[in-house]
Amino acid sequence: MCNATQNAACYGALRGPVSLQLMRNTTGHQLSLRYNDIAVFKFRNSKSVFYEEFNTPSVLQRWQFVPDNGTMIINPAERRDAGTYRVLITEEATGREVEHTVQLTIEAPVSSVDLSISSSANGERSVMCSSNGDSPQYSWSLDGRPLGETDADLSSDNQTLLLRGDVTGQLTCSVRNHVSSTHTTRLMELCSGGISPVFISVWLAEIIILTSLLVGGYYLYIRNRTSHTPDERKDQDVELTLTSTSRRRRRTPEEVQMQ
Repeated sequence: MCNATQNAACYGALRGPVSLQLMRNTTGHQLSLRYNDIAVFKFRNSKSVFYEEFNTPSVLQRWQFVPDNGTMIINPAERRDAGTYRVLITEEATGREVEHTVQLTIEAPVSSVDLSISSSANGERSVMCSSNGDSPQYSWSLDGRPLGETDADLSSDNQTLLLRGDVTGQLTCSVRNHVSSTHTTRLMELCSGGISPVFISVWLAEIIILTSLLVGGYYLYIRNRTSHTPDERKDQDVELTLTSTSRRRRRTPEEVQMQ
């Protein structure tokens, strides 16, 4: 119930009941209600009389004034019921009048909350919360505590967030407006397509070890080859000398005589 006994802003759920308490005590008082400067009804001598376009079956089936507590009930509320209402209360004994204004807004309740999750190649997770209803307001929690700046980056409307690195847990999106509230929860895990820091560290270590082995092996190969080359050349020179000497010793007497 909205306290409309003075200037007030009231909210009602679409297709739900709306209760506006226009006054607390109707005894000895008259009450007139106008909607956007159109006369709605007048209460006098414990009787309510509706005027013109409000005096129709479609309106009378939804609108009811309860004298016991001075409350106007609209059920079910429709979009067209939203607007500015002027309440005029007259004290019968003195004729003193008191007037106040009630601004009524009709909103569709929030419902069908859904989380849409997408993952990038580097493992970042973007989460968007969506819902039906008018003027939804979004808030987030992780494992029962409010989501902090160290957990995620939030968009300006709080509807989308970007989870940081290795943040996991029960992520809850709560949605509310002036007439209702609801929420949904999803278990957030690391993206299967992302590369974990541990994997990257192991991968880099393997590359460093393999590179070191290749460089060390190449160095040993070069050093071993260099250390053996002088001896091999010396052996080749000895062999060439022996071969030349042998050939000279095998000359025939005729060759010697010719010289």
